[in-house]
Amino acid sequence: MVTREENELLCRVTGDAPMGKMLRQHYWLPAVLSVRVKKGEAPVRVKLFGQNFVAFRGADGKVGFLDEACPHRGASLALARVEDCSLRCLFHGWKISSGGEVLDVPNEPNSPKEFAKTVKVKAYPVREGAGLVWVWLGEGEAPPCCDFEWMDLPPDQVYAAGIELNANWLQGVEATIDSSHVALLHASWTTNSATDFAATRENTAVSYEFDRKSYGFRAAALRSAPDGSCVARVTEFVMPYYGLIAPIFTGPNQDRTAIIAVPIDDENLIQWYIYYNPVKPVDSWRRTQRANQWPMAGGLPGDKSTNWGQNRQIMDAGNNTGFFEIVIEDFVVMVSMGPIVDRSAEYLCSADQAIVRVRRQLLEEVKAFMAGKTPKSAQCETMSYRDIRAVGGRLATASEDWRQIAP
Repeated sequence: MVTREENELLCRVTGDAPMGKMLRQHYWLPAVLSVRVKKGEAPVRVKLFGQNFVAFRGADGKVGFLDEACPHRGASLALARVEDCSLRCLFHGWKISSGGEVLDVPNEPNSPKEFAKTVKVKAYPVREGAGLVWVWLGEGEAPPCCDFEWMDLPPDQVYAAGIELNANWLQGVEATIDSSHVALLHASWTTNSATDFAATRENTAVSYEFDRKSYGFRAAALRSAPDGSCVARVTEFVMPYYGLIAPIFTGPNQDRTAIIAVPIDDENLIQWYIYYNPVKPVDSWRRTQRANQWPMAGGLPGDKSTNWGQNRQIMDAGNNTGFFEIVIEDFVVMVSMGPIVDRSAEYLCSADQAIVRVRRQLLEEVKAFMAGKTPKSAQCETMSYRDIRAVGGRLATASEDWRQIAP
């Protein structure tokens, strides 16, 4: 259990909140689907950490990422014309390059070129990978971009989808790392015996073992099976907002999933899903259903007044939750908690050990940041994540052998 003060420290990310300052300064984050940012077309509004930005694609195909407000009078650059690799504000015609240089000030009569040099515009470093535009929002020199194995895969081996949710970013992180809910919340989706999910129904009580890593931790959710074996589903928490989820099908070379909870502001987040396969094209059916979706799964089917579209008729017919999509079940539960959960009022059990570890590590890192230190997970020697991947499998040995299947 955390105190109310610790909960505030964990959740608040806007303005001068220490957690937000740490995340912006030391970590890259996915900001927008690449397919939404089209060459020469209207800039796309993006809100992160309570700040408003625009992303646009210039004539050279590269993405620019700027503050939404024009530096002149604050008009929205989402209205701007895209000219070459720049934006021209509609209000007074100021032209700003993707690199933040003011190129033209047509309403300035006295030495407009010299005046333009005095105007400071923040342009943010970007990189594209996994179908997403990634951005760094800190001050000074940008750290290396996160080097996950999905970043450079060809388009047929990786795709992304995302959704905005009215929930704090930490609720998204916790939902991702919590394996104990799989056999319960997702009971209607765990009946297929071809999946590792099916094994979780044999025993819904889960115990955990952990392997602390410089980037976060590896969590093995262990369940005893009737035949005496141990079912292990191994997930990875990568600081500060990544969850790598074990494949649901048995066998080698299965599609993998990464989930990233990105703060929009204190009470809203973007939940990104990256589906990828490092050795072959991803499953064509899932790609057709979910690739480049915004919002993912079509969005929530309702709001609080309708229990977010819950269908009690299909519940009566045997569906566990009354929702047609497995991801919608996760989204609805997160939003139902309210924008910010009061974690000081929780009654945690032993199956919540992964949740406790996430909170503990985030608190350790942000307190170190407040003391002027670089978070351990953001130090240069820990920035290569290509070998991190979640695994799942059925073991015929004791629980301590779960590490034999982990990468």
